[in-house]
Amino acid sequence: MLRSALPFALLALTPTSSLAYYPCNGPGPGEVLIGVDPGGNGVAPTPLCEYVGEGGGGGGDPGGYWVDQFATLVWGTDQNGGPTYSWYANAASQAEADNGALAQCQASGFSDCRIAMGVTNGAIAVVIDKSGSMHTDWGEDARQAKKKALRFCKKQGGKGCKVEKVLESPAAWVSY
Repeated sequence: MLRSALPFALLALTPTSSLAYYPCNGPGPGEVLIGVDPGGNGVAPTPLCEYVGEGGGGGGDPGGYWVDQFATLVWGTDQNGGPTYSWYANAASQAEADNGALAQCQASGFSDCRIAMGVTNGAIAVVIDKSGSMHTDWGEDARQAKKKALRFCKKQGGKGCKVEKVLESPAAWVSY
């Protein structure tokens, strides 16, 4: 019995490839952030990194990684008391997108600026009906966002719903 288990025990001691990712304190040289372990049970969330090398991949590998991009749409009131909107896209964080959109709204002289919607790696569509009411929805791409926003406008009783603006903020490829 012991003799038949020996090859398996030795196999367990043989070096194998390590995990592709590991806990880190944020990406360092040659590393990229690939996600976050949510933690739980009193354990704080932990960033997860992957080593990609100092010079990127070789052998035809374009070398790089995807980064999330964020966008925010803000409702406001124009100088005549009518509804309006501002936005901020392709931000590095949701907080940057939120703050940028609110700042743009205020800088435009609008009042009652408030966040309507945010998106990560997607699109937001603004639809206006014949009465001037604005509606919005988001999607993974512009086509899906338009479709959902038009449907939402009609569901809210809007007549003559038309797409006014599509705000896109897709993930970005960063080469090393």
